[in-house]
Amino acid sequence: MTHANEIYDHLNAEPPQISLEAISTEIDLKSVRDVMFYNIGKIPTLAGPRVVPCAKPNHIKEALRSTNIVGIITTDALADQVPEHLGLIVDDNPIRAAYLIHEHLCTVPGHYWQDFPTVICDTATIHPNASIADKNVIIGQHSQIGAGTVIAERTLIGAHCDIGLGVTIGSDAFEVVTLHNNKRRVLRQGGGVRIGNHVTIQSQSNIVRATFAGFTEIGDETCIDALVHVAHDCIIGKRVTITACAEISGRVHVKDNAWLGPNCSIVNGLTIGEGSRVSIGSTVIRDVMDGQTVTGNFAIEHQKWLKFIRSLVK
Repeated sequence: MTHANEIYDHLNAEPPQISLEAISTEIDLKSVRDVMFYNIGKIPTLAGPRVVPCAKPNHIKEALRSTNIVGIITTDALADQVPEHLGLIVDDNPIRAAYLIHEHLCTVPGHYWQDFPTVICDTATIHPNASIADKNVIIGQHSQIGAGTVIAERTLIGAHCDIGLGVTIGSDAFEVVTLHNNKRRVLRQGGGVRIGNHVTIQSQSNIVRATFAGFTEIGDETCIDALVHVAHDCIIGKRVTITACAEISGRVHVKDNAWLGPNCSIVNGLTIGEGSRVSIGSTVIRDVMDGQTVTGNFAIEHQKWLKFIRSLVK
């Protein structure tokens, strides 16, 4: 594991930073104030130091309350609302400008990622029909990879993991953009997937990699049933149970020991509290508190839901 440990140390090192003005010059954007930054992101994105697009005044206010944001891309009409200590780019379409910068960063060698040959530890078991990328993958000691599973680049799998049949790890996020020639396509991805130790992922589940930088993360001893979709930039804690056909949208944080029931759907950007439970078929559109149980579509506190159902059958 020595080589793998060296790779982990490199990936955990301080992220490189680059000049916003220099990037803007290369792709013909209007830079008003320079700043050193690591990545483009949305306001809630965890990786940084980052530059974010803000198309409305409330976006700027939200960005100013967030941590690790060092620059803003906004319109000329809103530029005076950006404090002097932040980097600034002015563009009629801030989101498009941000995506152009992001895709440029993806082409900068060694910025988001330093390539390495795939490392499969000697005690790992890989089915002959599994597909493992030739580079940028680590599979830890005593882990098992089932038939038909695809492990894409920028995937780090810990020790004693059981990855079942037909699982996909490291697929691209469904971030549809229009950047060149007015043709729609999926945004180029910058991040990866990091899976802890003693994790189980059963058949036909899909774990999507982080969009801008960093990782979609699955914590130690988490168990994921079949046909589960974990979207980009999610942080799944330790000892979480995710049952069949659950859909977890982007940037969701599921805290330790939570339980997600079959066929539930979680809206992007939410926090599902420690030890909480999401009942079968629930559609969750707001944060769930620690220890809380929610039920229904749209999901509410379980006892309130029961009271409502009882009122219908009187």
